[in-house]
Amino acid sequence: MAVLLDTGVIYAYYDRSDGWHRRAVTLIAAEADGLIVPAPVIPEVDHLLGHRLGDKARQIFYRGLSDGEYLVADLPHDRYRRVAELDRQFADLHLGFVDAAVAAIAEASGLGRIATTDRRHFVPIAAALSFELLPN
Repeated sequence: MAVLLDTGVIYAYYDRSDGWHRRAVTLIAAEADGLIVPAPVIPEVDHLLGHRLGDKARQIFYRGLSDGEYLVADLPHDRYRRVAELDRQFADLHLGFVDAAVAAIAEASGLGRIATTDRRHFVPIAAALSFELLPN
């Protein structure tokens, strides 16, 4: 069963000093055949890896994308309106585009499993939209 990967889980996978690293490694290994990266997440991961870990980490991530370790899910044009709706619905959380887009892609694709370290944003979203959050 496929899982959508949010920025924090991907970053933690590459950063051994991150508190979520072991859980991210375990999750990604267990879900290796169904790792889906929402396209809006890619620039965030790129920035964090480059800024915190350097160009080598970015290149490893790029290789994972190009070699098919991750599948990329684009945000369909008709889901941009849903991003705005989710941002309004959860206005008190100040979601921003990427988190709202991850939720919109999950809805559009029928994938109810989201791997994230961002519990502040995604716990309320998961409760409202019946998503499962990973890792535990």
